[in-house]
Parts: sequence; C-alpha cells; structure tokens
Amino acid sequence: MLKENKKLDIDYILKDLDKYKPKRRGWVWREHLENLEMGPFKYKDCTKPLKKSVGLPSSKYFNNIDPQPSPVITTEIASGRFEDDIRRMRMAAHHGADHLMVIRTAGQSHFDGLIEGTPQGIGGVPITRKQVRAQRKALDFIEEEVGRPINYHSYVSGVAGPEVAVMFAEEGVNGAHQDPQYNVLYRNINMVRSFVDACEAKKIMAFANIAQIDGAHNANATAREAWKVMPELMVQHALNSIFSEKIGIDKSNICLSTVPPTAPPAPCLKIDLPYAVALRELFSDYKMRAQMNTKYMESSTREATVTHVLNLLTSVLTRADIQSTITPDEGRNVPWHIYNIEACDTAKQALVGMDGLMDMIELKDVGELRDKARELKERAVLYMEEISEVGGYFESVEQGFFVDSGNYPERNGDGISRKNKRWSW
Repeated sequence: MLKENKKLDIDYILKDLDKYKPKRRGWVWREHLENLEMGPFKYKDCTKPLKKSVGLPSSKYFNNIDPQPSPVITTEIASGRFEDDIRRMRMAAHHGADHLMVIRTAGQSHFDGLIEGTPQGIGGVPITRKQVRAQRKALDFIEEEVGRPINYHSYVSGVAGPEVAVMFAEEGVNGAHQDPQYNVLYRNINMVRSFVDACEAKKIMAFANIAQIDGAHNANATAREAWKVMPELMVQHALNSIFSEKIGIDKSNICLSTVPPTAPPAPCLKIDLPYAVALRELFSDYKMRAQMNTKYMESSTREATVTHVLNLLTSVLTRADIQSTITPDEGRNVPWHIYNIEACDTAKQALVGMDGLMDMIELKDVGELRDKARELKERAVLYMEEISEVGGYFESVEQGFFVDSGNYPERNGDGISRKNKRWSW
C-alpha cells in the first residue's frame, strides 16, 4: 500500500515484477451520482467522489470539497522516463485524472516488433512489456489509494500493431489508439499491411474489452488550415468506426477522437460548435473523446488555457464521454509535471463550474448552427461517395484525397507527382 506524503518506491514496484498479473481488464467508466450533495451544493452532472484527492486551490473556501465531473479525464504522459511517469501518474490521479495515456517514444510506430527492457525515450516512453507491466502494477496501488479505477492507455497503431495488441491484452491495458489510416496517411506504412494488421489488432482489442480511440485528430494537427478539413475528419471517423464495428469491437468501446479545429483569434465557437453538433448527430452510437486544440499553440500557457476552456465549453454544450486534456506548455517543450496537473485542474474547474448548464439553456434548432452542421454532413457524405466512385479507399489515397487541406470539394495543390498513363515504365 502507498503511504500519504511518501514518495512512490520504484524498486518496490519492480520487485517480483515477473510474477505480476493485472487484477482486471477492460475499460471502466465513472459512476454517475444523481443530485450529488457536497458541502452546501447539489450537483447534476458529477460522479462518485474520490477517497483521496487534491481539490482546486480555492476549495479551501468550500470545506475542501472536490466534486468529480462526468467525463473520464485524460492526461498524456510523455517524459521519456517510465519511472518519472509513474510518479506523474500518481499526481494526476490525485487531481482527478482516470485515463492515463502513455505516449510512445519518437519513431516507435515504425518498429517492426516488440522491444524489451526500460530504455529512455524521446518525447515519449519506449513501450515494452516490462515498462507496461510496471506502470499497470503501480496504477493498481494508485487506484486503491484514490478510490477509483484508472484506465491505462497506449498505442496499437503502427507497424507492430498485432504484436502490441496481444501484449496489451495480456498486461491489462484498458485503452488504445488503433486506426489503420494513421499508418497510411501519417506514417507512410504499406496500406494492405496496415488494414490486415488492423483486423488482427482490433479483434484482440475486442476480446480484451480495450476501448479504442481513432486517429482522425491527426488530420486536424497536420493541416495548415485545420478548419478546412472537417469533412475529411468525419470521413476518417466513419471509416474506422464501421471497420471496427464489423470486426467485433462493441460500439460502447469505439471512441471518436474529436478536436475543435480552431482557436482565437479565429471566431472559434462559431466554427467549432456546428462541427461538434454534426459529429455527434452522425455518430450518436459511439463514444466521444473530446481532445483539446494543439494545433494553434505557442509558448504562452495563459493563451493555451483560455483556448482549452473554450474547448471545454463545446464539450458541455454537446457531449464528451472522455475529456482529454492538453498541457498548456505543450507548444514549447515536452510537458513538465506541473502542467499535467494544471491541465487536469483546468478541466475539472471548468466542467464542475458548468455543472447543470444544459438544464438551463439549449442549442437552437434553427438558424446558422443547424445550417452549418447540415452543410458539414452533406460535404462528408459527398466526400465518401466520391471515394466509392473512384474505386475505394486505396485509390482515393493514391489520388491525394487526404493530402490537401481544402474544404471538400475544394482542392489544393498537394505536391504529389502522378503517373501519366501514356508513359511506358
């Protein structure tokens, strides 16, 4: 058992690690409590409180209450040193995170197989069986300390997807990214292999009840003008979601990785909100993992935090089953420990502050919001129809459908050299 105010002992975690077995498998959602009373207040959209936690700085004025909002709260861990990240996980759990996402070291998506040991990484942790097992074991202790299950998450997309999926199933990993389009569009991995591997990996994830997050958010992150790729994002969501469902992943474990496309000084809510509404109407059967915007960030943590609060407002106005957080220093360096905590507190503060908001207001059924949402859905459907007309997904990729950042059906120059069918090779 962990002791309060005593550092987590890494040597103890590693002791008898070869004999460790995960105590549970599968994803766990928060336990919602209707009309939760804490201190002098009653909450509509909050969940079971933690046994031990660190409240917001101002909680001392409210009898140190620490209400927990409805969505699962994510923080991404990326120091490159797995032992440091274990300590960061404990900090994050006490501040309300219950989805701990461990980013891979740079380039691991191209490793054709599993690696071993606990080497140090760059911009992420080298994902190995030993590292995963040590962190899952540590989280077993941490979740007992805080009194809530903690979902442990990493990445199955990449060259070694099936091998990683098997290892994750064996080691009690609860969530993972899996999307063959990530391989094809962002890592230049063979298309046929990517989809065959995805079939294997998704089948294993279905068996282990691992929640799946897709990779469509990468289109937002890589487009120069991210507000123009909303139809493409919806197409990518659709392809991976139905693919996953056909393979056998339960709808409740298929999570769309959705990102508000813009940030101030753009009129972001006018752009982001219709997109969020359209996405949730088209994909109402699936879960929403609401990411925060990472595209338009610089070195100012204040600016990033304001943008992220606007993103949280969009989540409340629509729906977020998982609320992912972004550290406000991500625009300038590998995140510091304190900013993982600041990001979790930003989400908790904003979501609790907006508790019950949708009982008092509603989105208009007519006007610009609905017109724009309908337009986005129409563009996405036409996009999908053209993919079918040209011969399917592989052919559309070859023709550069997913390279330019035009607002479909607009086309931008994509720089791809094409074969002239009159040439002989």
